[in-house]
Amino acid sequence: MLSYLHGYHAGNHADLIKHAVWLAVLDRLHQKAKPFTLIDTHAGAGCYPLTGEQAQKTQEYKSGVALLQGWQPVHPVLQRYLQVLKGFSERHQYPGSPLISVSQLRDADHLHLMELHPGEHERLRTAIKQNRGNGHTHVHHRDGFEGAISLCPPKPNRGAILIDPPYEQRKEYDAVITAVKQLLKRWPQAQIVLWYPLLSQRAGDKAGQSEAMCETLAALQHSVLQAELRVDDPANDAGMYGSGVCLINPAWQIDAVIDDMLNELTAQLGAAAQSSVTWLNKTD
Repeated sequence: MLSYLHGYHAGNHADLIKHAVWLAVLDRLHQKAKPFTLIDTHAGAGCYPLTGEQAQKTQEYKSGVALLQGWQPVHPVLQRYLQVLKGFSERHQYPGSPLISVSQLRDADHLHLMELHPGEHERLRTAIKQNRGNGHTHVHHRDGFEGAISLCPPKPNRGAILIDPPYEQRKEYDAVITAVKQLLKRWPQAQIVLWYPLLSQRAGDKAGQSEAMCETLAALQHSVLQAELRVDDPANDAGMYGSGVCLINPAWQIDAVIDDMLNELTAQLGAAAQSSVTWLNKTD
């Protein structure tokens, strides 16, 4: 939705699980020398000032990335995550998924970033120019689902898609399901990382929609792995009390990697934080 600005939520607990899992997927792609293609359907502005008006209004980063300051994790993916964050943290910024992806590109890899919001698209272009890195990065001013579907199957056709719409309206859940089906039809071996919110009854008719969406995706003829991070009790009427990701066509044994990683991460986020990793469908 064009009204959504991620700057209000940058660096919150949802970003932590989304970006840590995304890095785990990229880590597996790095294990082969073959190049890969990454597609980000809702790229946003790319980089967010935590001292800016939007972040300061909500201060959601204080219960997210701020809790990682001075932390020295053991898990290699979390070490990589903190390494990526380091230069931005020194400038009081948080990198969105585009800059996290850019940091992991090799010379032959490709990254396609979709952003429809005019202002966010311009900020994204600026952020990419300032943090280009290696590989080939392409910024598209277009609808994320339409753009991603039109690019599939990409060349090289080894890679992953990150999907994280704002879910401001209930119909977005159905739009995700439709898009995922079309993407898998065109690029059946794609690894898809789909972020979703966990919402309490305070969210009205959107409560339970993420769970229903995941059940629908689990019925597809693909392996689906679910990882969730909960930072509050839904009974506390906390709105978004956590979030999760569905990994479609996940890499071999990445479930153990993510489980170990999230166990260590939740321990850093306080006593209320809990995580889980569950197979919704396992086809092999």
